[in-house]
Amino acid sequence: MATDLWITGDADTDRLLSDDPFALLIGMLLDQRTP
Repeated sequence: MATDLWITGDADTDRLLSDDPFALLIGMLLDQRTP
């Protein structure tokens, strides 16, 4: 049973991030801001 994540506010995107650990990893890497 996967945990539902509510990160983006977009239901389809949140479902993908909840179901696919690799997508979650890539999404978090791309979300990092650089000064």
